[in-house]
Amino acid sequence: MTARAAAAGSITVLVLAVSPVAAAPDALPRATADRPDDVSGPQIHAVYVLPADGDDRALDTDGTVAASVANWQRWFVSQTLGGGLRIDTSGGELDISFHRLERTDATLAARGVFLRDAIEEELRAAGFNRPDRIYAVYYDGSTTAACGGGAWPPTLPGSVAAVYMRATFAAGFPCYQPALSRAGLQIMDFAILHEVLHTMGFVPRCAPHHTRDGHVSDDPRDVMYAGDEPWRPGVLDVGQDDYYHAHILGCRELAESPYLERNIQHPLEKLGVSVAGPGRVVSVPTAVSCKPRCSASLRRGTQVVLRAIPAKGARLVRWTGACKGTKPCRLTMSRARSVTAHFRR
Repeated sequence: MTARAAAAGSITVLVLAVSPVAAAPDALPRATADRPDDVSGPQIHAVYVLPADGDDRALDTDGTVAASVANWQRWFVSQTLGGGLRIDTSGGELDISFHRLERTDATLAARGVFLRDAIEEELRAAGFNRPDRIYAVYYDGSTTAACGGGAWPPTLPGSVAAVYMRATFAAGFPCYQPALSRAGLQIMDFAILHEVLHTMGFVPRCAPHHTRDGHVSDDPRDVMYAGDEPWRPGVLDVGQDDYYHAHILGCRELAESPYLERNIQHPLEKLGVSVAGPGRVVSVPTAVSCKPRCSASLRRGTQVVLRAIPAKGARLVRWTGACKGTKPCRLTMSRARSVTAHFRR
């Protein structure tokens, strides 16, 4: 929900929903700046943000933020039949930044429905200001004004989409419960996606069911719904008549957004594999199966696992090149790679 639409708000009263998914992904060590990217172009970058006096629950390194992003990305892929959003990764893992703001929790909470604006002001000053980024902010601070906020260009320019993890609603119920994201898809995972879509410019005013500055009015199951009924997100653009594959002349279209993976032409990187001795190498996903040598061109950012298969009576001695040791060789194709598997009887 945008700051200007917060009074009408669609994410102020929530019903928790959990559906089982895989365990929380591993997280990278803490970083206070954007790491080198696996791919170029527009991306969504996750940031764990604390007020100056906020309790650090380390949700950026314990798998919580990574689990939440994986939850809403998985759901989005299921709705688009295979096309996900472009999520910022580094070395094949979700890139999450950490930032502690200069203002206290109480000072920020006093901004009310303009809390998102205050967070963006400080993040931009700290260098989180790339024009090709949307910053998905998990703000571990409090407010009673809303459970989240997003920009809504061109009316409300900005690059920060946020959920307020310690916000409360109704009789003091917390908006966000971290353990639920680690267990499955909770409603606040939908909420951060909702705010990301706002910050991408959706829903535009020209949509047939547009209402309340950036929302739709036709069905409470729509992830962008706002109205008098309880929000029950589960569908991306019910009826596909407002913002996804609606293709309304002159109206912003999500299916054509540069933030969708399928809309970027990824450069290809060459993977070269050689085999020395009695054995062969195969890959997952299937790209190579070779002896004594083979190569493949893979999309930049692709993660590959190479497995050495010794001949009978032989063993893998070592990998050389882009991998070392004797364990399966795991690579991210951020550049051209060359690997050799050495076998011995």
